[in-house]
Amino acid sequence: MSPIAERFGDVVRLTVNAERSDSPVIELSVTELRHLLASAERDLVNFLALAADWASRQLPDHCPAVTTALARALDLPAPAIPPEP
Repeated sequence: MSPIAERFGDVVRLTVNAERSDSPVIELSVTELRHLLASAERDLVNFLALAADWASRQLPDHCPAVTTALARALDLPAPAIPPEP
């Protein structure tokens, strides 16, 4: 599989598999793509904060390691670790 993103002026074309002529394609404006990506990033940051909070309560001894691993997997900066209850 070979996904590809191409920009044509104000339009971005996202192709699932550039090696296939019948591959699904999504076309959207650059502005819409930026909004979608920003929203996805906010959702991931919020998820990471919730996961860190959960880990601080459920896995207090492992909270920093779990939170750091999740942040690394999501390619986000690790949030501040909540204090132990």
